[in-house]
Amino acid sequence: MRLPESVRTFDWVAPDKAQVMKVAEESLEAFSAWENFRDDESDTKRSALVSECCDVIQATCNLLAALGVTDLTEAMAACERRNEERGRYGDG
Repeated sequence: MRLPESVRTFDWVAPDKAQVMKVAEESLEAFSAWENFRDDESDTKRSALVSECCDVIQATCNLLAALGVTDLTEAMAACERRNEERGRYGDG
């Protein structure tokens, strides 16, 4: 699995504290949007939550790009194995 081609990473990324904090910030915004959606499952609140999830993906891909990562095949396979071992796919 390569980095999603549909996620265009920023040109000015760096593997620094600011970049990793952006992932944390966007994750917190996604959580807040989920809280709003949980209380009101309207299309507007759902759209806001999806938008915040996309911001998390963008920030994460920017961090990966800053680290020089262009292919997630092995890393995602390892992640899937860990999740299988933890029984997170519901087939056990």
